[in-house]
Amino acid sequence: METGMLHLHVTAVTFFLFFLLIKTLLLLANKENTLAKIREKTKVLDIILGVTILLTGGYMLTLKSGIPTYMVVKIILVFIAIPLGIVGLKREKKLLAVASLLIFAYIYGVAETQSYKFKKDKVVLSTPEKTLSNGGAEALVYGEELYKKLCVECHGEDGKKGLYKATDLTESQLTVGEQKQIILKGKKVMPSFKELDEEQVNALTGYLQTMRK
Repeated sequence: METGMLHLHVTAVTFFLFFLLIKTLLLLANKENTLAKIREKTKVLDIILGVTILLTGGYMLTLKSGIPTYMVVKIILVFIAIPLGIVGLKREKKLLAVASLLIFAYIYGVAETQSYKFKKDKVVLSTPEKTLSNGGAEALVYGEELYKKLCVECHGEDGKKGLYKATDLTESQLTVGEQKQIILKGKKVMPSFKELDEEQVNALTGYLQTMRK
């Protein structure tokens, strides 16, 4: 269900932004009559899309164990951008319409990078990273901390949670090299964690190996 909700959310956002872009361009081109006709035809659709965005977004928030900073920023901006766009187009206020479009563009960037700065910070954990150079049990401890911080939400403590159809890590047949590629580049719903350095990736994949049956 959660995967379907995610796809529905993305689809609703895509269509909402498409219509907002078209209407804003018409407003900037002083095509008021055409804009009025399109607004009238899409009035109900706009409401449906807006409600769908909020409901599906709210549902996905309930799946999270905590709300990261970038998500808080995203939520606040969505509640600002939607009324800005509606008022701007209804009253033909170009500045408001453009501001709404720019905010949504920023929101899209935040969602894609999972960072309000468009760049994820380096992962810092309580276990000193210098333990990685020692290898063995200490590196596994660090890998476990990385797993709990980055992976447990979708994969679960035991690797079997399967949120958003996440792979059952106890059944995974991937090689270490394949795991590293997916961690750094992402795959399907899973985001990339390219902010991890080589030693961190090694520690994480080392811990993932211990989860296999």
